[in-house]
Amino acid sequence: MRNEKNRPSIDQFRQFVMDHPKLRDEVNAGKKTWQQYFEDWYLYGADHEMWDAYRNESRRSDPKNSAKNVQSEEGYVGKVISFVKNLDPDQIQDHLSNVNSTLSNIQQLISQFKSPAASSGQREEKQVSQPFNFRQD
Repeated sequence: MRNEKNRPSIDQFRQFVMDHPKLRDEVNAGKKTWQQYFEDWYLYGADHEMWDAYRNESRRSDPKNSAKNVQSEEGYVGKVISFVKNLDPDQIQDHLSNVNSTLSNIQQLISQFKSPAASSGQREEKQVSQPFNFRQD
């Protein structure tokens, strides 16, 4: 901490490490130390090709990589379109009818469990609505 204020290279190295997050993984794995990486950075510079493996993919602005991303996106769209083309409408209709029948069975089951409670509540309401049972002569 005593010499860090006098050495701007340490701040530059810290920024370099932020741009190359895979360096942290290497240090945490014990493959190299921060001192070794600092020395390599100091000797070779930040633009040396040895740092390409540690660079953050989202910050890299390589035209080749952007072309690969466009191709991969087109590949995904093509896969989705081919999947939709291969769908069989009859199978979809069968699956939907199975789901529909399953849901109706579940609704019937729920209504069976609810109906005894509802019917007893209705019986009580009938008794409450006519508190006196009069006979007509």
